[in-house]
Amino acid sequence: MKISVIICTRNRFDDFTKTLPSIAAQTRLPDELIVVDSSDEKRLEAYLGSVKLPFSVRYFHTQPGLTLQRNHGIRECVSDLIFFFDDDVDLNTNYLAEVEKVFADDTTKKIGAVGGKIVELTTPSARLKIERFAFGVLRFAFGVVGTFNGKFYPSGMPSHPRANQPSGFIECLSGCCMAFRREVLEKATFDENLARYGLMEDADISKQTLDAGYKIYYQTPAALVHNESPMNRLNVQQWAEMSVVNYDYLFRKSWSRDKWRWLFYYWTLLGLFAVNFHSLKGLKGTFHGVKKIFTTKETKGHKG
Repeated sequence: MKISVIICTRNRFDDFTKTLPSIAAQTRLPDELIVVDSSDEKRLEAYLGSVKLPFSVRYFHTQPGLTLQRNHGIRECVSDLIFFFDDDVDLNTNYLAEVEKVFADDTTKKIGAVGGKIVELTTPSARLKIERFAFGVLRFAFGVVGTFNGKFYPSGMPSHPRANQPSGFIECLSGCCMAFRREVLEKATFDENLARYGLMEDADISKQTLDAGYKIYYQTPAALVHNESPMNRLNVQQWAEMSVVNYDYLFRKSWSRDKWRWLFYYWTLLGLFAVNFHSLKGLKGTFHGVKKIFTTKETKGHKG
């Protein structure tokens, strides 16, 4: 099987150059690397032309938008397996080999996508552990995205696998490390209505993969560190607002036909306020997001 690695990036030159060595150090090298860059300057194009790598590299410059960039990368590659990584990750050396093994062993081709395990380099402090536990309970109670079992809540919100969760079938991929059979991405596409940062685009493509009849596998030996670059990220208020707006859009798109889920939808909207109660900016962003979705709904209803 041939492997293409796609990395979409924007104004993160230093982060990208730190990520690239872990791609080049793989025991199973990719057949090609596709870089889809929407940076204000084309520094990466010159950089990639100056470094020697053990695989071919193709560079493309596009308009900003994570989902737009990912779709562009898909159109440009013809490999059997397509891997997506964020531009601020550090892979263990056998990452590609471990994921390829899952696909190769699945002779019936029921597994359409594979996610890897995100690990931390440092042990969190006792205080951070307590905070994570408290907010984890709160997120679970309201069905808000957080760490649970890697499956969707009844609200349609995704959850991430627990730190000690073994390899097995899940429902929700993490956007920083996703791999697909090419045939899946002929039936499922990244939704370009999720503009710019595209928050929750990983939940959407996961749901599309499942709806297309495929399974998603969590392969823990394929591990990586997600360094979560501070560059080109949303601030707290923007993040909170986009969490509401994108959740509303994806719920109506993928889950709203199940009438019983609407109770969980409204409960989760309330939960988004609850998980941001400690942050004034977070609360403001959540309020603006809720105001935006209901204003839009009322406007559409009036026009109708």
